[in-house]
Amino acid sequence: MNSNLNLTGDYQAGDLAPRMKRFGLILAVLGLGAGAAMGLTGDADTKTHFWFAYLVAFCFALSIGLGALFFTIVGHVVNTHWNISLRRIAELTMSSLPVVCLFGLGMLLPFFDHDVEIWQWDSMTGAESHAVEHAGEHGAEAQALSDQLDHAEHQHIVSKKAAYLNRNGFIFRLLAYFLIWAWMARFFLGKSAAQDTAGDSIDNVLSMKKVAAPMILVFALTASFASFDLIMSLDETWFSTIFGVYFFAGSFLAANCWLVIASKWLQAQGKMTDVINKEHYHDLGKWMFAFTFFWGYIAFSQFMLIWYANIPEETHFYMFRFNETWQGWSNALLFAGFLFPFVALLSRHVKRSTNVLRVMAFYVLAMHYLDLYWLIMPNFHRGEVIDNPFGLVEIALLVGFVGLFIFGVARNAGKQSLLPVNDPLLGKCLGHKNL
Repeated sequence: MNSNLNLTGDYQAGDLAPRMKRFGLILAVLGLGAGAAMGLTGDADTKTHFWFAYLVAFCFALSIGLGALFFTIVGHVVNTHWNISLRRIAELTMSSLPVVCLFGLGMLLPFFDHDVEIWQWDSMTGAESHAVEHAGEHGAEAQALSDQLDHAEHQHIVSKKAAYLNRNGFIFRLLAYFLIWAWMARFFLGKSAAQDTAGDSIDNVLSMKKVAAPMILVFALTASFASFDLIMSLDETWFSTIFGVYFFAGSFLAANCWLVIASKWLQAQGKMTDVINKEHYHDLGKWMFAFTFFWGYIAFSQFMLIWYANIPEETHFYMFRFNETWQGWSNALLFAGFLFPFVALLSRHVKRSTNVLRVMAFYVLAMHYLDLYWLIMPNFHRGEVIDNPFGLVEIALLVGFVGLFIFGVARNAGKQSLLPVNDPLLGKCLGHKNL
C-alpha cells in the first residue's frame, strides 16, 4: 500500500461481495425464470416477443459493462488521474461481461426454433432473395414467395448483404466479440489488481498503457459491429453509418451513471468514504452531461441525415416509430430522455449534490433502457399498431439481467481491494479539485 498517502479507510468488499453475489443470483433466477415461464410457454408470437425482450435486457446489461471497459481503457490512454479512485469499480463492472455474454449466447437459440424469427434475414436464403428480387420474371411462384417475405420491402438489399448477414457469420462474430471483451476485461483487471501487492507497480502501469491504445481501436470495432449485428440487423434493409457511435454514446453514459450509483452504495456501507469525494462525483456528473448531449447529437444527426436523404430503405425506421403505438415513446425519448437530463445536468449544484446526482443516475439509466427498447422492439411489430407493447415479460427479464450483472460484478469484488492502492497517480486523484 502507498504509505505516503496515509490511507486509513476501508477498501475491501469483505462480506459485501458474497451477499451481493447471492442477491444477484436470486434476481437472475427469479427474473429469467419468470420471464421464461411467461414467454416460452405460449404461441409463436409470445415466444418471439420473449426473445425480443430478452435482447433488450441483454443489451442493457451488456452496454454498462462495455461502457465501463471503455472508461478503464481511455483512462490509461490519456493518463488521467481524477478517476483512479473510481477505476477499480469500473474494472469490476467490466468483469461482469463474461457472465452477461454467456447468457447473451441464448440469443442464438431462436435460430433453431422454427416458431421464432428474430433476425428475419436468416429466413431469406440466397436462393429466396434471388427469387424475390426477380419476382417479375418468374410469375406467380415468385410472387407468392414475395408475399411470404413481405417484411422486407426491398429484398434486393438483403440479397446483397447475404455475404455478411448469414447464420454462420453471425454466430462466429458474436463468439469473437464475447471472447475479445472477456479477455480485455480480464487483462486490465488482472494487471490493475497486481499493482496492489507489487513492490514496484510501474511495470504493470506501463504494460496497461502499451496495450490500451490499440485496444481502443479493438473496442471501437467490436462494439460497433456488435451493435450492427445485434440491433441494426433486426431491420434487415435498414442501415445507418453512425449507429455504432449511437450505441457507444448510450453505453458510456450508462456506465457513468452506474459508477455514481455503485460508489454511493459502497460509501453507504462504509467503504471508500475517504477516497471518492464531491470532486469525483462532479466529474462523473460532467461525463453524464457531456454524453447526454453527445448521445442526443448523434441521434439528431442520424435522424436529420435520413430525413434529408429520404431513401425508403432508411426512412421506414422512423415511420415504424412514429405510428400510433410508438409516437408517445419517441416523444418521451426526446423530452424525458434528452431535454430534461440535459437541462438538469447543466447545473453545477446537481453535479456536486451527490444524492441528487444519484437520483439523476437512476433516471438516466431508465432512459437508456427506454432507448434500447425503442431501438429493438418496433422490429417485432413492424409498424403494426398495438395497444401496449410493454409488459411483465420485459420487467422480469430486465430484473434477471440486472441480477446477472450484479452477480458478475460481485464475483470478483472480494478478490482484491476496491481501490488501486499502489497506483502512482492515486495521490493526484485524492488531491483533485474542480474549478
